[in-house]
Amino acid sequence: MCGIAAIIDYSKIEPKVEDIKSMTDLLAHRGPDGEGFYIKGGVAMGHRRLAVIDTDARSDQPMHRSHLHLVFNGMIYNYLELKDELVSLGQKFTTKSDTEVILAAYDQWGLDCFSKFNGMWAIMLYDQKTNKVVLCRDRFGIKPLYYTNILNKIYLASEIKAFQAAKDWKPKVNHPRLLEYLAYNMTDHTEETMFAGVYQIPKSHYAIVDLAISTMTITRYYDLHKSNSNDGSKFFDLIIDSIKLRTRSDVPLAATLSGGLDSSSIVSLMANKLNLRPDTYTLAYPGHKLDESNYALAVNKKYDIPSHLITTTEEYLKANIDSLVYHQDEPFTGVTVMAQSHIYESVNKAGVKVILGGQGGDEILCGYDKFSIGYFKENIKTKPLSAIQELYHFQRLRSFGIVDALQSVLFYERNKRKRAIDWYDLTEKQNEKRFHRGKEGDIFQMSYKLLFELGISALLRYEDRNSMSYSVESRLPFLDYRLVEYCLNMPSELKLKKGVTKSICRTNMKGIVPTSILNRSDKMGFVTPQNEWMNTNKVYYLKLASDALDKMPFVNREKLELILKSDNNVLWRVINAGLWISKFNISVQ
Repeated sequence: MCGIAAIIDYSKIEPKVEDIKSMTDLLAHRGPDGEGFYIKGGVAMGHRRLAVIDTDARSDQPMHRSHLHLVFNGMIYNYLELKDELVSLGQKFTTKSDTEVILAAYDQWGLDCFSKFNGMWAIMLYDQKTNKVVLCRDRFGIKPLYYTNILNKIYLASEIKAFQAAKDWKPKVNHPRLLEYLAYNMTDHTEETMFAGVYQIPKSHYAIVDLAISTMTITRYYDLHKSNSNDGSKFFDLIIDSIKLRTRSDVPLAATLSGGLDSSSIVSLMANKLNLRPDTYTLAYPGHKLDESNYALAVNKKYDIPSHLITTTEEYLKANIDSLVYHQDEPFTGVTVMAQSHIYESVNKAGVKVILGGQGGDEILCGYDKFSIGYFKENIKTKPLSAIQELYHFQRLRSFGIVDALQSVLFYERNKRKRAIDWYDLTEKQNEKRFHRGKEGDIFQMSYKLLFELGISALLRYEDRNSMSYSVESRLPFLDYRLVEYCLNMPSELKLKKGVTKSICRTNMKGIVPTSILNRSDKMGFVTPQNEWMNTNKVYYLKLASDALDKMPFVNREKLELILKSDNNVLWRVINAGLWISKFNISVQ
């Protein structure tokens, strides 16, 4: 896990080492264990290393193989299996790293190698023979890779803040994206960012920069498609193997544990099936209605696992908000992001470099309430009795009436359409660039859109920036592509049963995960007392929002201030956006 950066000069003028070093210096938190550079043919690549696999200096980057030069961020979990296959094909190795496996795989299979990788990655590979730079991101975009064009040069980096090192970079607001954040809490749902002219290499894509003709072409190498339905019998073996691959490490590892089913399953399986007992880190609010630590502690007690409870306070928020705005690069959803950052701070202080987490379980196992609506829509014509019974069980477990449940079905598409905003001034051209979400006809499509459109991308950005700001590598077993494909092609009734979500997981974890967790029907999520704090100290937060609005001449202040008095979510986002504009000195014109 590392930080990477590059400058590609179409004019073939050699970038200076200080140009690329000034970028990687801004990424030092991602890789405190070393740095390296390569400059040739108008291409400069820089690397900051977090040494996790083969910590020896022989595996430092950039790494070279004949005419190929590589920097990458991430982990190829199946590198040992790929290495055995490549050795059988005549490839030779001098390190024990997954980095060298990428080079050998590209040398052997070319662009087809990406489909063979099981992992998370952002790759920059300069092929000196073809005079091309190959860029690639993993299937679900766990690892970031941004780019921008400045004066006939392409700048690339793991984080947007690295572009501050480019003397001609002038950050500007991308108004359609900022509007979507302020009004609807939408982030990371397109290739564009909230910085005008800054883009992400899309997940599941590779890009080829051809220096001979000064072009970049972007191609999709992976997609999810409906296939023959499975019976769920391989779920247990797949999740075990996914966790096993993600425990490969030459440094100590730990796990986050919320008390929910996903993280509890990972930690319990590590102990029960892999004989691993990692320290766990849990957000706790003792005595508060939001506290889930009693569930997490049930796992710790069952397997005699060390537990660390972290409480994020309002005072911590005030002391650290400036740092978090900087590390996140773009505005974020709320204090939950701060609480997650606090956990990684504790992990770092304990000297741990690798941590496993439960991100992705909700998206592939129908963990969100809206999936029950999807089940109803999916089956009402072909299996109406089953659809109505499922909706009945769903509303009964969540303590609201059947009429409310039916209304949520009938008006779901209408409610999903975003309301018109009359307090943000967009030009006609900017308004045309607003995001329009398509219909979701069944549960497969709902999961697909969460994975590839509006959904998990924002959560992965928060996870990456929070973990890497404290030099910690976060690994996510539920986003193993084999498991994702398998779960998305399960019959819906294996995931939703009598109003209970993630049924296949609960069934397979009997006797492994504590019963108190398996029987939970509530879904709390990763939450903090943000609303309480803001209501108690409303004057303080409204003052912060007023300061933020001073930096936003593009909004109708009078209309927006009325909303801020009653909507703490919008209030938070206005404050966050104002801090972001100031922190990165962003032009709002």
